[in-house]
Amino acid sequence: MKIKWKISKIIFALFTFMLFFSFLSTIYAHDFSWGKIDLQSTTKYRYQWSDTPDKDLLADDTNDQDIYEILSLDAVQSNSGVNFSMLGKYAKDLDGTSDGSIFQDYIDTGTNRQKLDVYYAYLEKEFNNVSVRLGRQYAYSSEIVNFDGAWIRGDNVGGKWFNFEVFGGRIVQTYSNLDKDFIGGVNLEIDPFKNLSFYIDSVFYQENSYEVGTYWKPTDNIKVRGNFAFINDSSRSWSLDVMGTCPVTKTTLSLNIYKRYTVPVDDDFLFDYTSTIDSNIGDDIKRFYLARELGYVDYTLTLTQPIPNQEGINVFVGFTKRDMSDNGDGIYEKLYNTDFYRVTFGFNIDNWDKLKGTNLSFGYSYWKEQRSSYYEGSSKSFYADLEQEIGEKLEAGAGFYYKTEDVNGLVEGEASHNYYANLKYKFSKEKYAELKYEYETDDYYHEFGISGVNALTASIHLTW
Repeated sequence: MKIKWKISKIIFALFTFMLFFSFLSTIYAHDFSWGKIDLQSTTKYRYQWSDTPDKDLLADDTNDQDIYEILSLDAVQSNSGVNFSMLGKYAKDLDGTSDGSIFQDYIDTGTNRQKLDVYYAYLEKEFNNVSVRLGRQYAYSSEIVNFDGAWIRGDNVGGKWFNFEVFGGRIVQTYSNLDKDFIGGVNLEIDPFKNLSFYIDSVFYQENSYEVGTYWKPTDNIKVRGNFAFINDSSRSWSLDVMGTCPVTKTTLSLNIYKRYTVPVDDDFLFDYTSTIDSNIGDDIKRFYLARELGYVDYTLTLTQPIPNQEGINVFVGFTKRDMSDNGDGIYEKLYNTDFYRVTFGFNIDNWDKLKGTNLSFGYSYWKEQRSSYYEGSSKSFYADLEQEIGEKLEAGAGFYYKTEDVNGLVEGEASHNYYANLKYKFSKEKYAELKYEYETDDYYHEFGISGVNALTASIHLTW
């Protein structure tokens, strides 16, 4: 009873705080004499609870309380045209989490069980057709790079056919404390004709990565995209996408072919995402071992069809087939990856004439894989999501996801269920408060005597 009373007081205080700032946001204007500010704040309080674990391997925590604050800011100085942008998140574990608890997460890795992450914070200025950015930022190249440094982009340089990006600085590692090595890159885009582009992206780090590709739109209803990636100075993958739409029936047909080359165990890393597993991993993580993965080819065919004379209703069907590569010994990878095929179909209803203010999605997938007889070789999954407007201010939602078995992964026999329901009140178009309940169960939890994990999240989003 004391725990529930404590939770109710926290939620009441949190919403009082949120409503106060919502009132303030209606007083202050966006525009000032020196420029303009756009500020967005999302505050979340999450309470989780479960059964008491009955295994010695886990701590006996039955609940957990966390709070999050996500803040983004965009400010423009009118006279100079200098723009400042920032996005950060503060997370705090309110009640402490024991080692081995099922509620341990990335917050518990921070000092005093709290973390402040600044994803980007930079100044940007445009000079004619050249933009310059200084500070913490992301660059999107052959790899996604988070760094502290400089970025320069030139559009239509020497004509309308050439664009470039150059960036460099010290790498940012949000979830580790490694040496801040220098990282840089160059992106080049060439547009020789209308609706035809070629690009070359590169990142220079301990090892180099490149990606070359093209985009072509021969007609208004046909699009073609292809790329080839070289990661760590070695070929990694290539892909080809072709999409066409029939102008009469609005039928869209998409074909994707993706080829992944065999990844060697040694020296496989993707910058901040990977490292080498060795004896001193706890003190000096250099690379992160993602798992050994042999090469394969994926073929995916997808068809989307709007229902005639029923605007807002679309159906889709898809088929995917994966063929694994032979590693030279006639043995196929059987733990992390296998040959498989998947069939998917479903529908979406978005503001249909007969269901105004309703968005409903449903999907079904069936997997069948070529795994040894010791493992489950097939699986089914279902999902559904519903959003319903109730008047001008209120919106309700609910949904579920259900999977019968774990396929194409290391752990077998793990079914899962996820359910959620939420209620959102909109103060205005971009200001709202939301209460969301989630329930998750998995065969993994059952191994420790836990039937499932509940979560209640109260949040408010403000823009001013």
